[in-house]
Amino acid sequence: MGASVRDVELALEGLVSLASKGLQQIELKDIYHVMKELGVGGYASVFMVKDRKTDVRMALKVLDRKRTTERNFLMEFSISFLLSSHPNIIGSYGIAFKTQDHFAFAQELSPVGDLFSLILPHTGLPEDTVKRCAAQISSALEFIESKGMVHLDIKPENVLVFDQDCHCIKLTDFGLAHVKGKAIHARSGSASYMAPEMCQLADQDSLLVDSTLDVWAFGVVLYCLLTGEFPWQMALPRDKAYSRFAEWQTHTPTDNPPSPWDRLPTGVLRMFSHLLAIDFNQRSKSNEVLMFMDESWDSDRSCDNKVDAKDNCPAESDPSCVHQTSNSSKDESNTVTDASPSCESIPSATSSMSCHLYSCSSGSQCEEASDPRQKHALNPEMLMEDDVFLHVGAEVEIG
Repeated sequence: MGASVRDVELALEGLVSLASKGLQQIELKDIYHVMKELGVGGYASVFMVKDRKTDVRMALKVLDRKRTTERNFLMEFSISFLLSSHPNIIGSYGIAFKTQDHFAFAQELSPVGDLFSLILPHTGLPEDTVKRCAAQISSALEFIESKGMVHLDIKPENVLVFDQDCHCIKLTDFGLAHVKGKAIHARSGSASYMAPEMCQLADQDSLLVDSTLDVWAFGVVLYCLLTGEFPWQMALPRDKAYSRFAEWQTHTPTDNPPSPWDRLPTGVLRMFSHLLAIDFNQRSKSNEVLMFMDESWDSDRSCDNKVDAKDNCPAESDPSCVHQTSNSSKDESNTVTDASPSCESIPSATSSMSCHLYSCSSGSQCEEASDPRQKHALNPEMLMEDDVFLHVGAEVEIG
């Protein structure tokens, strides 16, 4: 049974209060050696740093104090900490502090990067890899729901990878997360992954946050992983691809699926019709994907698409393409060759949370490979509530 809204709010308020009382101001260079920038956004940057005393490497998310509030910073830190005990959610060191100009908190590093960087345009990932990702993301979402939370920004960029075959992946970036059952008054998240009830939210309307929003985004993510394409730009009637899908769902969800859904096997098509139910009351739980693991998920992609996908995917010619640059653009000096992937999360949730610097020898010390992406053919629009700051993923680059 999931926690009540009030219980979750009290737990978070307790963590925020504790973190606020212990939030020390330090000189970053006195404690950490900054090795390189891993990601940058409008209000935050992420750096790979090394503790000068312990040599432990970690990801440090740094936010501009002029452009975000201390409470928003502490809330994201507290949510990340609260959820970090799950093996498929990024680990937290329980370290938060401020400098003269910034707030910062520390998380574990991933050795590969984010899931988006692995997707081959128009082709996606191998079926067994997609199934592994589905099972792990589903487990993370089930855990988040059990804690009374909703992520609200599920997408491949927010899934960190710990080995090339995705035996271990971890969900990250809780900057938009909300307590389940709370009302929001503006669209929030990445447009292509937003559920229709979120997309249709008008200025004067409100929407109660629910785990079905994450389930919808999860369904879109799985489609992207399988096909290397987005199913639509945004789940609104004016989007023809979505409109065809919605009409099929509403009238004949088991017969004559529209293109491109007609490429998928019947079993996985049934799975998608449950994850992407237009009526959120009819949407399945994320763990329903486990019922389809013995069925074929492989779509009927042509050999021509597989051959040409790497080089022929400009935005102007195909807006549905999930695009990335060649892996040859990676910084080879940052490639990890001796990292042993593990989905054992940093045990911060069972230890005392510290908002000052402390020596921590647990957790991954792997470097993250530099993000090979320069520009995406489709870079979904970010939509945010007025009181939520723009954020970057724990160790991924956006934009």
